[in-house]
Amino acid sequence: MTSYVHFPVMALCFFLLRSMRRYWVCMGQLRAVKEVGRRAPSLVHGDIVAAVFALLPFLLAIWDWIGFTLPRHPAPISSWIAASLSVICAAIACFTLWNTGERLQGTWAGSRESAIRTLAALDIIDAAELQRSLQYLEDRKEGATHHQHGAVAGKENGGRK
Repeated sequence: MTSYVHFPVMALCFFLLRSMRRYWVCMGQLRAVKEVGRRAPSLVHGDIVAAVFALLPFLLAIWDWIGFTLPRHPAPISSWIAASLSVICAAIACFTLWNTGERLQGTWAGSRESAIRTLAALDIIDAAELQRSLQYLEDRKEGATHHQHGAVAGKENGGRK
């Protein structure tokens, strides 16, 4: 009876893995996987962690169903433990993907749109960072120019203000 718990957990993990695969296939079609990996490494790392935890319930179900015995253990893994670990792994995978917004879609069209939206968001972030850097340099330049004018004015007055 406990072994039946694996079925809904594996179904959830299957859909998570399918959505992640679609998203990264769309990124590959846009030839932007390396770019996203460079510009948003936490996105790639989070998906890898989620994929590993989404694959573990399949492994745990197989171990439970075939009665796999770990080395130096007298009995196979308990069905309750396998089912509990399976649910926990699925929960960790969902939690890891919790804040992905609408990035993981159920359709190919939605996945393509999400990939394009991700690239656009990265471009907007880069543009904002560049604008802020240029503003900072301009402010420093104005501050240095203002400071130099004050020093020149002090010299012209013989050091008196």
